[in-house]
Amino acid sequence: MYAAAPRVEKEFLNALTRIDDTSIPIAETYRKCREEAAKLDVPRPSYELVRIVIHEARRERERRRANRDTILRVLLYQLPPDALNRLD
Repeated sequence: MYAAAPRVEKEFLNALTRIDDTSIPIAETYRKCREEAAKLDVPRPSYELVRIVIHEARRERERRRANRDTILRVLLYQLPPDALNRLD
């Protein structure tokens, strides 16, 4: 077991979230990200790291979508203005 893992480049993490497609399994995204890592000349990340990053990115996208829906519904007078207090 390693004492420390190599740092993952922010540029690679951004590319990883762009590559992600919820209609395909995370394993397929991992295979695609290996190609992206080679293009960016960064160390290939572990599957576990990719899985964690993808799950977090999907949660963040869902949270933003829910917030946008709430704001839109308030603007269209479908929800009361105090619904904005419950946004994440």
